[in-house]
Amino acid sequence: MSVAYAAKARGDTLAARVSFEQAIAADTSQALPRIELGYLALAGGDRPRAAVYLKQGVDRDPSRPEVHRQLGYVLVSLKRTRAAIAAFEGIATTTAGLTPVDHLALGYLYDEIGGEKRALAAFTEASRASDTVVSMPARRALRVKQGSGTSSFSEGYLAPFYQTRFRNTIGTGFTRLGIESGGSWGQALYTSLRATRDSKSSSGLQSRVLSDNAAMLAGGVRVRPARGPLWFYAEAGGARSLLAGSDNRWTRDLRAGAYVVLSHERQLGDGSNLRLLTDLSGDVSWYERFDKNVIGYVQLREGFRVGSLATKAVDFFARGWAGYDTRADFFNRAAEIGGGVALRPGHGFVFLAEGIAGRFLMTPPAGTNMRYQDWRFTAVYGWRRLKPLHDPLTRDRP
Repeated sequence: MSVAYAAKARGDTLAARVSFEQAIAADTSQALPRIELGYLALAGGDRPRAAVYLKQGVDRDPSRPEVHRQLGYVLVSLKRTRAAIAAFEGIATTTAGLTPVDHLALGYLYDEIGGEKRALAAFTEASRASDTVVSMPARRALRVKQGSGTSSFSEGYLAPFYQTRFRNTIGTGFTRLGIESGGSWGQALYTSLRATRDSKSSSGLQSRVLSDNAAMLAGGVRVRPARGPLWFYAEAGGARSLLAGSDNRWTRDLRAGAYVVLSHERQLGDGSNLRLLTDLSGDVSWYERFDKNVIGYVQLREGFRVGSLATKAVDFFARGWAGYDTRADFFNRAAEIGGGVALRPGHGFVFLAEGIAGRFLMTPPAGTNMRYQDWRFTAVYGWRRLKPLHDPLTRDRP
């Protein structure tokens, strides 16, 4: 080993590498020459080889916190998240234990794989550090995950789409402005504007109405228990028809219900650019304006994503959808299956193309087929912005 260290000291990395490899051949149980080979590989820019040697080193001598830590950062650079977590967690088995910096690194890694509780615990430990270089980002991360107190917010969703079934283009969307609590229920008070208009509906003696074709202005309240995927809401306001020649007076519009939005993705192996997707959404709401009807739907998408939402991605998915209501309107009672592709260029935009086969769940009027097929092309833009009603950094100050 002395020959290897002498070669390393004079900068002869090739000779040092050969000597360390000879030391391993003489005694395969040794950890130190493997660790040194890992550092040499890292210095030479060969991170995959460095990860192999460092892992072999800590497996043979797990008492070295600095080697666990170095291995963790190398694995982070290789996008091997779960292996990096194991490396940092190995520091806890040493006599030195985890430092605040280690807790901070683990917080980000846990958050990346969806380990909510472990991420919060790690960020909490890091936030107690006396060094503000560590404590400040940890506290910011906690505020992001726990909420930043009462905030004003703006959010919206625009989703115009084209249906080949009716050769109809439908523009639909909403926007909300309000105040939201940072508490565990996320209570919010807001105003909303919704609008829907299609290219085929008309009023008059030979009216044909394929969608609501109205604008709705309302005030609302909502809660989100435990900041989970389920929201409950109630809104009161007015609606006005957007069809030319119809009664354009404002009419009362009351609605209340619940909706769920749940999305999960799982990376297929460390460093992989491919992820499995599950998207579940649904809504059950009471509408006074639609003859006090309760209308509900649920939609499930299963597929895979190439890329990342942080940059650009393409989704390929299979789709199932079902709707039902309490007043037996046939167009609300249907089931659909299909599939499609979604392009996600970033900045809140999504472009979808879907092929659908559907069936009504009750007998439709004469002249309407029980089964139908459709191609739908949708452009989506969504946003959500929060602005704390206080300086978010004040809680960081002593």
